[in-house]
Amino acid sequence: MADVFYPNRFKDKVMIVTGAARGIGRATAIRAAKEGAKVVVVDRLKDESEETMKYIQEVGGKAIFLQLDLSTEDACETMVAETIKKYGKLDIAINNAGVMGRKPSPVHELSKDEMDFTMNNNFYSVYFSCKYEIQQFLRQGNGGVIVNNASIAGLTGLPGNSAYVASKHAINGLTKNMALDYAKHNIRINSVNPAGTSTPMVDEAMAFVMEKMQQAIANGLDPSEAQSMAGQKTKTMQGREATAQEQAASILFLASDDATHMTGATLQTDGGWTSF
Repeated sequence: MADVFYPNRFKDKVMIVTGAARGIGRATAIRAAKEGAKVVVVDRLKDESEETMKYIQEVGGKAIFLQLDLSTEDACETMVAETIKKYGKLDIAINNAGVMGRKPSPVHELSKDEMDFTMNNNFYSVYFSCKYEIQQFLRQGNGGVIVNNASIAGLTGLPGNSAYVASKHAINGLTKNMALDYAKHNIRINSVNPAGTSTPMVDEAMAFVMEKMQQAIANGLDPSEAQSMAGQKTKTMQGREATAQEQAASILFLASDDATHMTGATLQTDGGWTSF
């Protein structure tokens, strides 16, 4: 899958990809560039983002890197302004940046600080990004495309992950309402909702869960109950995690002209996870 791409699918299109330092964002940025897009790599991780940008340039693509913390409104405004300064327009935005949260907790143990951190980095980063991306699309007057990265946690609950689930449901609610508000302007807005995907962020989250499970077992919790404490079905119907490249393929389908009749969709890119 890493070698699959459609030449010129995004020829002359300008595309923002947030969270492009690694994982799904990196895979999306690289494939989009191979397909002709001029990519704006946006992330707060400097070294990994520069690697993404340099790789794109080395394979003949066009990319710039903006080091920004998109949990703040000013950064999202700057992101769009710098895109226009460099490329003169914006056609597509992939709002992928997000976090798993620092301390997954049920509500009675959830601090306001942790809820704020998760909402700022997952929901407000998408809201602020969409706000300025849509303003630019409206100025240009010829439509545009947004794909937001939510999660299966935006479609169902995950026990012990209150803040994350709330933030991802908020993304899907916002996506649907923006699709209604801006369809008349030929602006399409959809979301993808991945299950487990082989990325550094998921690996870090699973390491945290495993640590908590071991602590619970050491404190006398039955191992079978500890296994369920994360509330996770460990595999999809396909019996495996998705790859970042597979998620990128779904994202770029929604961004492409093959999906011109799709808006307001919350696409399950989850290997059947939410079907059972």
